[in-house]
Amino acid sequence: MYLYNLTLQRPTSVYQSISGNFSGTKQVEIILNHGRSLELIRYDENGKMQSVLYTEVFGIIRSIIPFRLTSGTKDYIIVGSDSGRVVILEYNSQKNQFDKIHQETFGRSGCRRIVPGQYLAVDPKGRAFMIGAIEKQKLVYILNRDSSANLTISSPLEAHKSNTIVFSMCGVDVGFENPIFATISVDYTEEDNSGGGSIEEMMDEDVGKKKKLLTYYELDLGLNNVVRKWSDQVDDSSNIVMTVPGGTEGPGGVLVASEDYIVYRNQDHAEVRSRIPRRYGSDPNKGLLIISHSSHKQKGMFFFLVQSEHGDLYKITLDYQGDQVSAVNVNYFDTIVLANCLTVLKNGFLFAASEFGDHTLYFFKSIGDEEEEGQAKRLEDKDGHLWFTPRNSCGTKMEELKNLEPTSHLSSLSPIIDFKVLDLVREENPQLYSLCGTGLNSSLKVLRHGLSVTTITTANLPGVPSGIWTVPKSTSPNAIDQTDKYIVVSFVGTTSVLSVGDTIQENHESGILETTTTLLVKSMGDDAIIQVFPTGFRHIKSDLRINEWRAPGRKTIVRASANQSQLAIALSGGEIIYFELDQAGNLIEIIKKDLRRDIACIEISPIPKGRNMARFIAVSDWEGPIRVLSLDRDNCLGQVSMLDTDKVYIESLSIIEMQLNEMGIETKKSQSQTGQTASSSVTSGGGGGSLFLFVGLKNGVIKRATLDSVTGELSDIRTRLLGRKPVKLFKVKVRGSNAMLALSSRVWLNYINQGKLDIVPLSIEPLENASNLSSEQSAESIVATSENKIIIFSIDKLGDLFNQETIKLNATPKRFIIHPQTSYIIILETETNYNTDNIDVDKINEQNEKVYLEKQKELQQEMDIDDDDNNNEENNQIEPIKKLFKPKAGKGQWKSYIKIMDPITHESLESLMLEDGEAGFSVCTCSFGESGEIFLVVGCATGMILNPKSHKSAHLNLYRFIDGGKRLELLYKTEVEEPVYAMAQFQGRLVCGVGKSIRIYDMGKKKLLRKCETKNLPNTIVNIHSLGDRLVVGDIQESIHFIKYKRSENMLYVFADDLAPRWMTSSVMLDYDTVAGADKFGNIFVLRLPLSISDEVEEDPTGTKLKFETGTLNGAPHKLEHIANFFVGDTVTTLNKTSLVVGGPEVILYTTISGAIGALIPFSSREDVDFYSTLEMNMRTDCLPLCGRDHLAYRSYYFPVKNIIDGDLCEQFSTLNYQKQLTISEELSRSPSEVIKKLEEIRSQKLL
Repeated sequence: MYLYNLTLQRPTSVYQSISGNFSGTKQVEIILNHGRSLELIRYDENGKMQSVLYTEVFGIIRSIIPFRLTSGTKDYIIVGSDSGRVVILEYNSQKNQFDKIHQETFGRSGCRRIVPGQYLAVDPKGRAFMIGAIEKQKLVYILNRDSSANLTISSPLEAHKSNTIVFSMCGVDVGFENPIFATISVDYTEEDNSGGGSIEEMMDEDVGKKKKLLTYYELDLGLNNVVRKWSDQVDDSSNIVMTVPGGTEGPGGVLVASEDYIVYRNQDHAEVRSRIPRRYGSDPNKGLLIISHSSHKQKGMFFFLVQSEHGDLYKITLDYQGDQVSAVNVNYFDTIVLANCLTVLKNGFLFAASEFGDHTLYFFKSIGDEEEEGQAKRLEDKDGHLWFTPRNSCGTKMEELKNLEPTSHLSSLSPIIDFKVLDLVREENPQLYSLCGTGLNSSLKVLRHGLSVTTITTANLPGVPSGIWTVPKSTSPNAIDQTDKYIVVSFVGTTSVLSVGDTIQENHESGILETTTTLLVKSMGDDAIIQVFPTGFRHIKSDLRINEWRAPGRKTIVRASANQSQLAIALSGGEIIYFELDQAGNLIEIIKKDLRRDIACIEISPIPKGRNMARFIAVSDWEGPIRVLSLDRDNCLGQVSMLDTDKVYIESLSIIEMQLNEMGIETKKSQSQTGQTASSSVTSGGGGGSLFLFVGLKNGVIKRATLDSVTGELSDIRTRLLGRKPVKLFKVKVRGSNAMLALSSRVWLNYINQGKLDIVPLSIEPLENASNLSSEQSAESIVATSENKIIIFSIDKLGDLFNQETIKLNATPKRFIIHPQTSYIIILETETNYNTDNIDVDKINEQNEKVYLEKQKELQQEMDIDDDDNNNEENNQIEPIKKLFKPKAGKGQWKSYIKIMDPITHESLESLMLEDGEAGFSVCTCSFGESGEIFLVVGCATGMILNPKSHKSAHLNLYRFIDGGKRLELLYKTEVEEPVYAMAQFQGRLVCGVGKSIRIYDMGKKKLLRKCETKNLPNTIVNIHSLGDRLVVGDIQESIHFIKYKRSENMLYVFADDLAPRWMTSSVMLDYDTVAGADKFGNIFVLRLPLSISDEVEEDPTGTKLKFETGTLNGAPHKLEHIANFFVGDTVTTLNKTSLVVGGPEVILYTTISGAIGALIPFSSREDVDFYSTLEMNMRTDCLPLCGRDHLAYRSYYFPVKNIIDGDLCEQFSTLNYQKQLTISEELSRSPSEVIKKLEEIRSQKLL
């Protein structure tokens, strides 16, 4: 078995974000660290974010930080990773890629404790940076320029200190004196080194002896060494150190964040301490920690923005004179969702990379200055705590944000907890259902392949239109007003003209003939309009003077095409007439040509940049072929190339110019020879791009060919099935660039995304005609018709592969299943230490206190009556009910819901809350015996404590579906010894994992009846699959076990297991003998039972062999074969075997905790295996990973990679320069364009 790994949905969690001017312009950009990849984000003045570049690094990114050389205009990126190397990257805006400027090796690969890379700190003046490990090692590199103004880096200078654990690191602003770096660390050196034990044990033995220290390290630029300049003790809970502006901009020094306090520290300066304000209702005995921070600096002012573990933002300012700080002011600012990282941007925005949930860009409505006087009057209790009432926009009932305003979001699926591919609404393609998020951000997300759209307006039309066009106010590219003035809608026998303004209304003074069917409307020349109809055409000048041309004889016009200067019409009978604009702005006839076959389609190419006329026209009859004709005067309408369609009827043609950054396209070869760059800009819409000929066929297939702009030759032909209906093609604009809509049974958009041509569907009803529309309300929208309706819509979130529909949940989701009869969605939600912002905590605590006092009173009365009974004092104590706090309930507090949801309306039919303190961990439907009635079984526990793990009781709840499956009725609870984490239906019974035991239960009158059990499994069972008489069981720590059930003996036998211990998270059966699994370290593997053993187990009628076989290697008697292994780079949460394309092959879909969705595609031929493995081998040597990691070693992180080819690496072939592409493709006996075509086909034909 050979598999091909591809990423469908990129990781959406963000572990770190930085900002700077990475492209060398004044535009502020954001770089996101997704753990295994980097993404560059830009945003406009309205705060709308756009992904410019996404790149896999094939390594684990531990830290990133920006820096700028002194007096420089461009920011660079320093990356610390698991490669044992530090890498400096530069963003190349011409090629839209990150270039590796420097790569310095300093240690072994892997995320190790003593290998630097976990922490990065930069000198504020850009002269040096420090890279540190969690323990011991710290290195300092000096940054400079050479004579050519290129960045140079020095040899590393060591600043190591043994037996030291580092918690945080930053650069200290000292102006242009010797650079200083600050760290918070703990020295765990023993007074006598004779004792052993782990670091954790040594740290816990005596906290008082292990003091946390703030240490300054000075880089002496003269002596070229690093020394420890100053060290002083800080609070034991200190976790973050922040740079305070120095020199002429501030007092210098650092801020240290610790539990409940913000402290200003500096050498030769007294400590200045300020208490962090707290929420009303929070637990005063629990310390408050800062988890993320950012700072903003401008002329004459700076401030810090920090976030607590409750989500509250605080603004920190300093009162200082010179270099002496007199006070640290900490004021409540606003409340947002918990963020992994905060980034204050220079032009008034804040980017918050959410821990779980969508990432948000906020605009500063104010910086909170007017509140600081009022906050001085906050309530202060006798312990010195400052209290405030929070504002919030996180879904709670508190007041809205005051200082921040969200402007746009980046969708995030992180963390994906459960995932299934289903077609519950009977659509053409399956939907992807995903349980995401935690707490208040929990949701069920329904993913559909395609871009989401926003419908601006819809209106009914008097009939079914045959075409729609828009006319701009001005055709000049330098015009101030680029909006459209008319929408022209054609019907059979009539034409309607609509004016575009604040409202859309009919206009009868445009000069357009309204008493005929219109074939084409196009702006030409100096704001003139051309209207083509069956009997001729009208040329309407800007002053409304009209020139008409009539078709000769009894012939009629059947097709027409035009650009700014040229017009071509096709008459009935196969005659083509070609017109051009002369210098006076009049259309003059140039040439006629009779093709002697009825013309089906005609299309003039756009005018290239720097020319007055286009050079080519494409013409086709109904059965093809498509002919490309020249428009040059010396060979006018002479054929230059041809494209065959195998006599499939042709519906439409379109020639469009796009800015492509795929160097494998043949036209790039000629461009590179003439010294032109591959792409001038990723987002610009100017000329200089590649010409493409698109062909829409009657059978729902679209063909694409590259049209050489010089010779007119066609090459690189690619084909894709779009739907069941004929394909109509319409040109539109997205992001200011050319794009094309392809209308079939679904609506598809062809557009440039990060330099590559993408074709994705739109989540909208089928359309029949479309045109680009620009108005004052929406600069980029599309007007289209569907039956007798007109629809105006805009396209959202370009670059996304899936359109998301979000259904909010009450608590953190655990699992979801589908009712096998009604197809209702059943969701189990379970949360500990839950959010209490929407709960009246005081009222609940008061009620609990009354219940506790009543029980205590009853117990006292019983003790007074029975004075002679000497009960133990412990037995006479009632455990107090735990008190609830805000915003978190507290340790050991649980709430769980069972929700039944309609998959079509998403209406919640039932939301059953389990009893107080009851936590649900597993759920399944089961039909007992031959009754056919479906029951719901939920595995629960009470008094559950996660660390150290303990519980009061565990049980199985059995529910009956009533009211047509819309509601639940509890039948009974069955006590078990351990919480049940996995269940499944098995031969009319219930099989479940109780701790390390596998049990089979049948239904009884008052409880579930235990029928069979085996205790031969090592730890805790986390997943179970059943097929025939076999059970495939996943152990939390010991991988996969195969179990055989002998019905005649009523016995379970473990007959095969895995050689390697694996911490299982998910598994799926591929066939009777094969299973795919995933572990929490990011490995996906495939195991298979050898055929001989499988036959032996099945052919053992008595079961004596199974009974008396002895185990090997302290396990089962037989071992599973290791078929495939692959390291994903992230914890895998679910595995599914499914098909994403109707009639397509089955693939293995996996999801990760960071929100990524990937697929493992099985190969069907040995030829494909040889092709992709050879390509991968060449890419490993010619496309080295960005962070310096070895690709083979990365994919073999824990186990050697086996029989799985990395498609993500293969797809980077299109980013290589043409010479490298040519070298690799020659080894594959193909051209570069054929390689790219094959890479696209495997994704489009087998996935989406």
